[in-house]
Amino acid sequence: MKENIKKNLLFTILVFLSLTIHAQKYQGSIVDAESQQSLPFATIYVDADHKALANANGEFSIETSTTGHAKISCVGYQEALVPVSSLNSIIKLKPYTINLKEVTAYPIDAIINKIINKLLAETVQHKEQMSNFFFRQSTFNDKVCNEFIESCFCAKSEISLRGLSLITGRYAALPSTESNRYSYCINFFSLSQLGILSRKVVKNMPIPILTKDYKKYYHVDYTVIQNQQHYIYIISFKAKKGIHRSILEGNLYVDSESLDVLKFAGHLSHSTLSPSKHEKLPLNLSITTLYTSQRGFTEVESEDINGSYHYLGKQIRINMLVFNMGENKFKGKKHIKYNSNLKEIIAKQKYNPQFWKINFGIKRTKLERQVIELFENKNVFTNVK
Repeated sequence: MKENIKKNLLFTILVFLSLTIHAQKYQGSIVDAESQQSLPFATIYVDADHKALANANGEFSIETSTTGHAKISCVGYQEALVPVSSLNSIIKLKPYTINLKEVTAYPIDAIINKIINKLLAETVQHKEQMSNFFFRQSTFNDKVCNEFIESCFCAKSEISLRGLSLITGRYAALPSTESNRYSYCINFFSLSQLGILSRKVVKNMPIPILTKDYKKYYHVDYTVIQNQQHYIYIISFKAKKGIHRSILEGNLYVDSESLDVLKFAGHLSHSTLSPSKHEKLPLNLSITTLYTSQRGFTEVESEDINGSYHYLGKQIRINMLVFNMGENKFKGKKHIKYNSNLKEIIAKQKYNPQFWKINFGIKRTKLERQVIELFENKNVFTNVK
């Protein structure tokens, strides 16, 4: 009898604890400690199942029942350990300082070759590693948002995204009229699969910064930033004169000790867009990719791509964001090829509005909230006709 009472009491306590321990939502922002400017796309990490990415305004939102500390990181800034209970605040990160002294006896060519060899070894050992990603794309015609896409997919994630499989998605667009003709970018999502590494330069594909023939295409230089005894190489890749095909240019951030790639920030030069078979429009395209080695290999953590071009007398802007949500959350249902029409694949799935109430780890900006509310109120998140 006493044993049954003890069991019942223990069961009651466990039920009470399960009711009281629930996920709490925290919302804050991240800024530069010196300039007070917002830090876009900083990472908030509690554990593998609870992480978030600051949006373009440095704002974040994260739900967790975990106590302890969150690690706040942004490439080029000192990491901060913040109590989870203090995440509803403005978090200030201190920037690294520029160090002009030599920190290694190796010339830059030796450093780059070591980085390439390290990444190539990872592509062999970890090429089947998968992760889940959230994708958002918005297209603006001058100041009007005329197209909005959100989707979740799983993909092989080491170095760059490959083997995408759609989990679910939704799509909305304003109809074109005689007075308002819109330009739609069907396969802009394929740019999320651009990589910084390739064993060789492939015809009709953009030239990556990391290839065995990189000196054939680039002028290379580097600086060093420092936090106490920790150094980061900032390696600059600038295309040589006479290169007229599509090529990546920009800065690669690399940890000087582990040679882990941390970030790429740059643009795609000589890029064009073809709205029709007979049109080629110059495309301005900036790319910022953050990498993580949390699972023991270099994989994409987030990617921010912004493009712009002129069409029918108006400026078209495309904003795209990809975020690594981690493993084993969802399962992909439909394979996406590099040249697939993402919207057509989404259209074949049933739209589930409840799914989009999930927190995917990226706080929407005020403009994004307004756009989504507009499309939801008009009930236009339906299949493509």
